[in-house]
Amino acid sequence: MGFGFILFSITEILAAYGYYGLFLGTFLSSMFLPMGSDVLFIGMLAAGMNPWICLFVATCGNWLGGFVIYGISYKGNRQKIEHWLRVREETLEKQKAKIDKYGSWLALTVWIPIIGDAANIALGFYRIRPRLTLSIMFVSRMFRFLVWVLLYLIYANQFVKFIDSL
Repeated sequence: MGFGFILFSITEILAAYGYYGLFLGTFLSSMFLPMGSDVLFIGMLAAGMNPWICLFVATCGNWLGGFVIYGISYKGNRQKIEHWLRVREETLEKQKAKIDKYGSWLALTVWIPIIGDAANIALGFYRIRPRLTLSIMFVSRMFRFLVWVLLYLIYANQFVKFIDSL
C-alpha cells in the first residue's frame, strides 16, 4: 500500500461525511497534512453536493486551519527559535525585510502547497498586519475553490458525456 492509496482512502472517508468531512479535510490540509483538499472538493462536487455550499464550507475550513497556523507562529518565541534552530538575529532580520517587502499581500500565496505554508508561518511569526493578512488569506483561499467551482459548472456535463461514451 502506497501513500497515494492512503490519501485516497482518507479522502473517501471524509467524503462520506458530506459537508462535515469537507470542512475537516480542508482544515487538516491547511495544517501541513497532505490531505488533497482539491481532490476532496472536486469529489464532493462530482457527488452532486451544492457547489456554493461546498465553496463556503471548504473556504472556511481551509482558512480556519491557516488561521491556526498563523496564530501559532504569531505566538512564536523569537529567542527560543534562535536557540533551538540556531538561527542568528541577523538572519531573522534579513528574512523580515523580505517579508516586509510584500507585507500582507504575501497572503495571496497561502493556498499554494509548501510555498504557502512557509508564507503563512512567516506572516504570523513576523506579525504582519493580522486583520489585513487574515482577510487576504480568506479571499485567496476562496478564490482557489471558486476556480474549481467554475470549472466544474462549465465542464461537468462534457466530462459526464465523455465518461458515458466509454
